[in-house]
Parts: sequence; structure tokens; C-alpha cells
Amino acid sequence: MALHSIGDQARAFAMKTATTRVKNQLDVLTKELSSGEVADLGQRLGGNTKAINQIETRLTTLAQMRQNGAEIAAYTTGLQDVLGKLHSDTSALAVALLTEPVSPTPDLLATRSAEIGDSFATTVSRLNGEVAGQFLFSGLNTQQAPLDSSEAMLASLVTLTAGLTTAADVAQAVSDWFDAPVGGGGFLDNAYHGTVGAERQITVGENRQVSVSTDAASQGVRDALKGMAMGALVSKGILAGQYDQQLQLMSRGAETLLNNETRLLSEVSSVAQAQQSIENGQTETAASSSVLTIARNEIRSADPYETSLALKETESQLEQIYAITARLSNLKLVEYLR
Repeated sequence: MALHSIGDQARAFAMKTATTRVKNQLDVLTKELSSGEVADLGQRLGGNTKAINQIETRLTTLAQMRQNGAEIAAYTTGLQDVLGKLHSDTSALAVALLTEPVSPTPDLLATRSAEIGDSFATTVSRLNGEVAGQFLFSGLNTQQAPLDSSEAMLASLVTLTAGLTTAADVAQAVSDWFDAPVGGGGFLDNAYHGTVGAERQITVGENRQVSVSTDAASQGVRDALKGMAMGALVSKGILAGQYDQQLQLMSRGAETLLNNETRLLSEVSSVAQAQQSIENGQTETAASSSVLTIARNEIRSADPYETSLALKETESQLEQIYAITARLSNLKLVEYLR
């Protein structure tokens, strides 16, 4: 019977290979024990990773939906904040103009008109506001401020109404300018820079999409601007020297604001419905993500007891290799000393 032996270099290579293999196994088991997940998922699943891949894909999609929901939630909150202030400001202004005592002098009337002009400027500034780098009232054109400055709009209206001699004519000219369709040479062509009639649609949940159409071109917003502009024109010299006509123009502006209340509340309600749908979508995606995460973790999880036993066994193997290596080294030294 033939006896086989291996040389020192071959033995050293074999011991090094065994040491590397056991060390790698030790690292894998240590990571599995600390993370609670198997290192080789393909081996765990026998190569059939279809189910876990589907779960991961759905989780990624749901995460994107949650991000969409967070972004559109911030957007609609900004819309609602501006619309709420616009409604409260215009309602208070309309009531004040229609019920407060008549200004006894043209100068005081002009002062009151200038105050309305300040409110108009504040409103335009709010409508030009942005959230997270996106302009709120520009429709789909979120990188462009929706409106010209209040001064520019009033200057256009002063030019438009110059020479008119009655409050009725001025009010009609202002109304026509704000109500003109695209291509009509009015507000939408000269003062508004967003999209017209476009809806912003975004998916916030599985089978749930939110649409938002409110912008500065919405009729409720335009009528609010229209009413304030009528009142502000008196301080710009429109109908100068005609106190009664100026007073009538401001009253017409107040009536426009009052009649617009229902339309403005409709915009508020529309945004509120979108907010509710967003909230429902966020709740649904969170619940679905939770269920899928649990399922994924169950598939990926490593049994801590089995992993601990395997780790101890591997540590024992490594200790044995070190002991054998040390023994062989000592034998070589003894043979050399002989």
C-alpha cells in the first residue's frame, strides 16, 4: 500500500486556504448575527428570488409615492394658506367698504383707496409665493412667478381706463381686462405667466391620484384681484375731480369682492379635498409598506440561535487550525535543532 505525504509548502498552502475559508465564514456569521439578516439570500431561497424582488420593487414604488405625497402636501398647504388669507382679507375689505361711513373728502377717499392698493400689493406678493423652490399659483409652470408686480398691473389698468368718465365704464373696462381669455389682450396675456386650464396630477397611493387645478388664473383669484384693483385705482387719479364717481367705483369693487366669496370658497374646498385625498394616500402607503417590510424581513432574517451555534463552531474550527499550525511550527524547529 502506497503512502502519500505532502511537502512543507503544500501543507502551508493548505493551512492558509483553510484559515482564509474559516475566517471568511466567521465574518459572514458575525455580520448575520449583528444584522439579523442572511448574507447569501440567493442560497437561502434556492435561487428563486422572484418573490423578494417583487416585494423590493413595490417598496421602492411606495417610497416614491410617499415622497410624492409629502411634496404635494406641502404644495397644497401653501395654496390653502394663501387662499385662506385671501378670503378673509377680501371679505373684511368688502364689508368695511360697504358699511363704513362715507369718506367726507376726496383726500380721505384717496387715502382709503391707497390702503386698498396696499392690500392688493400684499395679495399679489402672496400669490407669487413659493414652497420648496416651486411657485404655488403658476399651474404647471412652477419655475416662473405667476404674476407681474402689483404696480405693473395697476399701471396697465390706469392706461386702459384713462379718459373714461364714469365708474360704470371704468369698472367694466377693469372687468373685461381680468376676464379676457388667452389671446384677448388682458390679464392672462399681460400679467399672468403660468399655465391656463392645466391640472397638476400626482400619484400618492396605489390607485390614488391627486389633481390640483387652482392657480392665479382661476376665476375666484382673478375676481379677488379685480375687486381690489377697482378700489385701488382711485388713488392713481382715475376719475379725478369726480368724487361721486370715485366713490361708486370703490363700491363696485367691494361688491365684486362680496360676490366672489362663493367662488373663492369653492377654490378653498377644492384644495381641501385634495389635501384629504393626500392624507388618505399617505395612510394607505404607510400601511402597505409596513406589511411588505415585515414580509421582506421574514424572508431575509437569519435565525439568531442557529447563527450563534454556527459561529461558535466556526470559532472552534479556527482555534483548531491555529493549534495545528503552532504544533507544526514547533515540530519543524525540533527537527532543525536535531
